[in-house]
Amino acid sequence: MTTVSIGIPSYNEESNIKTILESVLDSNLHSINLSEIIISDDSTDNTPNIVNQFMKNHSKKIIFLHNDKRRGAGNAWNDIIRNATGEIIVLYDADVKPNPDCTLELINKINNNVGICASNPRAIPSKGIPAQGTIFVGDWLESVRRSHLCDYTVMGRGLSIRSDIAKKITIPETLISIDLYLQGKVMEMGFDVVFNPKAIVQFQPAKSFVDFCSQVIRATKGHSQLKKLGYEIKNQLTLKAAIVEFIRVAMRNPNGAISTCLCYIMIPFYMATVKNLDSALWHTARSTK
Repeated sequence: MTTVSIGIPSYNEESNIKTILESVLDSNLHSINLSEIIISDDSTDNTPNIVNQFMKNHSKKIIFLHNDKRRGAGNAWNDIIRNATGEIIVLYDADVKPNPDCTLELINKINNNVGICASNPRAIPSKGIPAQGTIFVGDWLESVRRSHLCDYTVMGRGLSIRSDIAKKITIPETLISIDLYLQGKVMEMGFDVVFNPKAIVQFQPAKSFVDFCSQVIRATKGHSQLKKLGYEIKNQLTLKAAIVEFIRVAMRNPNGAISTCLCYIMIPFYMATVKNLDSALWHTARSTK
């Protein structure tokens, strides 16, 4: 019987932590044995109390690792991987809601050749220009990945990784794009990385311009940081392919395309206001919580 450890890094997730825990425990795992749920937490809000109460009422399989200082998601992933006992590790952001079959879909793609399986993040429908822009970008990324146009497969929110592979990797604590770093390391070891469109995780889109811009800037800074470290995933998306997919998605969602353009126009105005752009301790997108 396959065993799985589920890891959740959290920082001030009092509004979301109960939802993700309930979603995980309600997952359709069939013959998969859940070894433990590991939460690596740096919160200063009520998250620890909520988790401790949840542990008393619902599950003894939760391991809660609390730190008094914020250290970043990379350190949290390292903690989770180090403490995991399952054959496969599934990592979820604390502010997502996996579909009931998501965990099983992520697990079933892992085999002797496949080291990582990436989830399919879907933004929850919301109104407003930033939200519509976030939804459009998510649809565009899904279209790119379904068409195999780029090797940037692992894009956060949720993924699965073989435990024996993960335990050979240590994520630098200052790193922003920890998902791409993990993907690259797995590919360097000679294993495949796959995307499963059926492994759907739902998330709240950015509902303010500052949060939309901070997420885009953070992704850009993360890629630049990896390049400076001499680390880059090959087969980047060409401009032509990016435009073709943009037009394809825009035909289905013209309002989303317009919203996305408006959001990107706003980015220069927020460059000076968003703090910690080059840090793993990035600006927290409050409107997505």
